[in-house]
Amino acid sequence: MQHIAIIGAGLAGLSTLQHLDPADCHVTLFDKSRGPGGRLSSKKVGDSSWDMGAQYLRAHSDAFAAQLDTWQQDGLADLWPVTPAVIDDKGVTASPDDTRRYVGTPRMTAISRAMSQKANAFHTQTRIVNLRRQNDQWLLKCDAGQEYGPFDTLVIAVPPQQAADLLPEASPLHQAAANQTMDPSWTLLLSCEETLLPGTDAAYVHTGPLRWIARNNAKPGRATEQAWVIQASAEWSNQHLETPRNDVQQALIDAFRQITGADTLTLKNVWLHRWLYALPGETPAQQGPLQDPEQALFLCGDWTHRGSAEGAWLSGRDTAQQIIEKGTV
Repeated sequence: MQHIAIIGAGLAGLSTLQHLDPADCHVTLFDKSRGPGGRLSSKKVGDSSWDMGAQYLRAHSDAFAAQLDTWQQDGLADLWPVTPAVIDDKGVTASPDDTRRYVGTPRMTAISRAMSQKANAFHTQTRIVNLRRQNDQWLLKCDAGQEYGPFDTLVIAVPPQQAADLLPEASPLHQAAANQTMDPSWTLLLSCEETLLPGTDAAYVHTGPLRWIARNNAKPGRATEQAWVIQASAEWSNQHLETPRNDVQQALIDAFRQITGADTLTLKNVWLHRWLYALPGETPAQQGPLQDPEQALFLCGDWTHRGSAEGAWLSGRDTAQQIIEKGTV
């Protein structure tokens, strides 16, 4: 039985966990948040709730298409029969496509919570800040000073900047992680009394600071109140990365009112979130997870594959396969 540590309980880390054989592996999962999911996350404020990260899941590969079907059969996901419109300076335009879009039910976190149950141990609200090799094994220390291990194999499934901060500069994987950029995204969540944009449940926005809006209550299994997810563009988010939160919130509300034509907006609940590492800033140079087999060290995430939930899942799957092929389990 080999002992494996996975830092990061987003979809890449959870996919690695999913594809390892529990008969051969004892897996310990770590995440700095209160639960699993990463960008497969949801937020609840008062009686309002939203999917505040990934808005839907879609497949380009047969493998992920099969996984989406399995999650649907297990009651963890369902088809979202939506065709996003396009909003630009000319107004709202239909943009039909044949994409099959899935969402977790009753929220995105249903998928990640189910996947995390395979871990032998899961340490939430645990930020790993130091890695140490001793006798060909890994020891991990969190910001509270507690040490975990030893582990035979280490998987780091966090954004590249965070991975680079953990790795010593001498590591062959340090520079690859440090060189990969990630774009931020300010995300505004609001619920209101008004019914806006009737007939349009989601839209790609090509004007002003916004790039995506979605009526969260249009997704299967959600509450019926009018709840919107409003995501700013990477360019605007970068320009306003350190802008006071109140100013960001007001700017996004104003932009939302403008594109929806809302004369009034009676807000019930509001939440603003800054995703510092939302999506890879450029096409990943590395098509697949990174590994240092001599150190039994692996790095994975959407930034090593493609900037999407599918890319994260495939990266985790391939990481597990690399671990198996290298004989570390």
